[in-house]
Amino acid sequence: PVHPVTEGDTLILRCLYRNTSPPILKADFYKDGSLIQHQTTEMIISNVSKSHEGFYYCKHPERGESPKSWISVR
Repeated sequence: PVHPVTEGDTLILRCLYRNTSPPILKADFYKDGSLIQHQTTEMIISNVSKSHEGFYYCKHPERGESPKSWISVR
């Protein structure tokens, strides 16, 4: 899915897992295939710019990889 964000805004990304309690687990976050944050429940990007545009996803060692989401900056 495409998620538009306005330049200068704050972006918060979380990985939610179905059928788990709690539904938010620590995961690795990736942008365009590169690891950008390790073992955290959320990723916060302050003051979003065009350089943050790309495909984001998260990966949990037991739950696997999430679908990729395109973050577009306008």
